[in-house]
Amino acid sequence: MKRCCIIIICLFASMVLHAKTPDQVRSAFLYQMAKFIEFPDEDTKQSLIFCFYSLESGPASNLKNATKLSIRGKPITLIEAKKTWTYRELSSACDVTYIDETNENDILSAWTDTIESNMLTVGESIEFLERGGIAALVQEGSKIRLYINKQALNKQYFIVRSRLLAVSKFHPN
Repeated sequence: MKRCCIIIICLFASMVLHAKTPDQVRSAFLYQMAKFIEFPDEDTKQSLIFCFYSLESGPASNLKNATKLSIRGKPITLIEAKKTWTYRELSSACDVTYIDETNENDILSAWTDTIESNMLTVGESIEFLERGGIAALVQEGSKIRLYINKQALNKQYFIVRSRLLAVSKFHPN
């Protein structure tokens, strides 16, 4: 009996050690999502650029610590975006831009005239999609779900492969 309790405790402890935080899951989602998106000008680029408003927290901190990540043979580069950048400036500098929920209101209010671009914008809430964002990694209970705004997606120049769309939920339906 004592031996059985020790085994159960060891199994539980190992499960706790392998539990992922929401930011770890979001960073993995961002990296995997980019694998299923074809950016029109990626052949001429040295790397695929992921922009974050903070490199020290959130998904960026996890990606920053990962080494040798590449997509279709190109390394990923992380850039810290400035809140003062316009949508045009951001889209010319970034392939993927992640905006966490704490920055959504500040950033999106400046994007009143979002334009077609090659940039994937990813947020954390349904409200982000309603305000023109393309994708959102929404926490629902203990899970992170990928939502896509089809209307915003149709205005972009990049191509999303069907395998990514198959695992996504759409908002609005």
